[in-house]
Amino acid sequence: TSGVIESGSTATMSFQPNLARSKVFFDQQLKNPLRFREAISALHDVVVGDFRFQKKDKSAYEAWKAQQVATEADMRRQLFDTERQKLNQAIMNEPRPPNLDADFRHMHEIYWRARRQWASELMRNDPELFRALVPCDPVVTVAPDTVFFECFAKDESSYGCLFVDRDSFVGSATSGLGTTNVDYSMSLYEHFQTLRTYRETRLLVDPTGFEVKNSDSSSAREEKIDLPPSWLRGFGQLSAVMALPGREVELSVDAMYSLLAFLRRHREKAGPRSLKFQLTPGKPAAVLIEPFGNVVHSRGANFAGEKPEEIKVWGRRRLSVLGRLLPLAEKVTVRLLGTGLPSVWTVHLGDMRFVLALSGWTTNDWTAGANLDLLAGQFTSDFRIVDAASKVLQVQHSMTVSAIAQAVDAGRTSVLSAMHTLAKQGQVVFDFATGQYRWRQVMPVALSESVLGPPSPELTSALAIAARNGTKVLRREPITQARMLVVGAVTETDRTKPRECEAVFDVDGGFSKARCTCDYFRSFGIRKGPCRHLLALKLNENAVEQKLPLDWLH
Repeated sequence: TSGVIESGSTATMSFQPNLARSKVFFDQQLKNPLRFREAISALHDVVVGDFRFQKKDKSAYEAWKAQQVATEADMRRQLFDTERQKLNQAIMNEPRPPNLDADFRHMHEIYWRARRQWASELMRNDPELFRALVPCDPVVTVAPDTVFFECFAKDESSYGCLFVDRDSFVGSATSGLGTTNVDYSMSLYEHFQTLRTYRETRLLVDPTGFEVKNSDSSSAREEKIDLPPSWLRGFGQLSAVMALPGREVELSVDAMYSLLAFLRRHREKAGPRSLKFQLTPGKPAAVLIEPFGNVVHSRGANFAGEKPEEIKVWGRRRLSVLGRLLPLAEKVTVRLLGTGLPSVWTVHLGDMRFVLALSGWTTNDWTAGANLDLLAGQFTSDFRIVDAASKVLQVQHSMTVSAIAQAVDAGRTSVLSAMHTLAKQGQVVFDFATGQYRWRQVMPVALSESVLGPPSPELTSALAIAARNGTKVLRREPITQARMLVVGAVTETDRTKPRECEAVFDVDGGFSKARCTCDYFRSFGIRKGPCRHLLALKLNENAVEQKLPLDWLH
């Protein structure tokens, strides 16, 4: 049962968890119910968001047809009501059937059995249609210092996460640390809108239920929906964002409001449809809205970069979910990875934080199209470091990369690879607001390769090239103290000519810049991950750095 139930001056929110998992519970009074209401409602907007192209319908014609149907239906209804009154008069004195309740329960069971069977078959045979019809439930984690909710959008191009720090609560608390996926339906969303500041409101994650209770409101029965494997793959892609070199930009609340208001009032008819961040060292950021040419100037902190830059991001309509958070926001920070690459928007709400991570564009979703793990160069990892890091995080719950590296006595690059492996297995998540990795088991056990799906075809080909020693380094020289330029010739098979490519690797082993002459690179660049030739060059670089033999893949 989910809903908002009021008892006098108290409202209790309780969320329905997955009862098949170990008990995760939390119970404490919220300090600011209004702030929580707006933030959790914005998370719901992320879950149901679908910004994929939809064909234009003939609304006026359909409205006329509906009016004609309604007129005819009204005539039929009047005739039906007249005949039903006559029938009721005839049978009102007859006794009630003795087995009416039993027959009703029997038919009700048949209906729900068929509905569950249909949903299971649809999920197996047509996952895309199933995801379009049934938005999935968020994942909730109770940690020592925070309670946070995670979800992906229906089109899986947006990721939302709401952090509610323990400072958001007052009074004594009871909690059991852990992670579970919880029910969050439309009826629960509507019940959230009844929260008010003048009522005492409690957040309750109960082993037997996750709901919001209100004595004046009706309750609704919810069915459990499992997480799709695509979400699990998406969590791994998100962890790769942290390893990529990015630029931190602060936008003032008034600049964010101007940006969203302009996009709401104007609809472009031709491209380009991007937001161009104009970054100048020592000055606040400016955002150019294309193709209108309108520039929004921020009043936030100055850009701390070393040189002027212009970075474009697409899929800007997805930012509309942040609109209802602006009246409560203190500032907005944006992490930009590069032109055409994902961006992470964090709205700071005092003791709460709302994180919205957007893929490069709407159709390049987190769960299938964004091969960010390849771009970060995190496709190999030492399983001894993975095991040691997981044990440390299970005890500490949240740590920075530097702290993990010190605890397991390993280098930063090795720790990042280990963290990415754990994230793909559903065991950890990166907190963009605090810069820490958190222990979060989205599933009770580590996910296998069969669940996550096969590796990228480009990576498979690169491994084959490296196995046959098909990479020859032509030039290798440091550009700066933290960057290395590597130029090489890559031969796929004995019958193909060498393909010349070059890459600039940062201190963490990720691709800062790259160039190749193949068709894959000409089509996508590195927005969908590097091509097989650049990946083979990276594998060779890994062997050089770790002093491995050239045939180490054998």
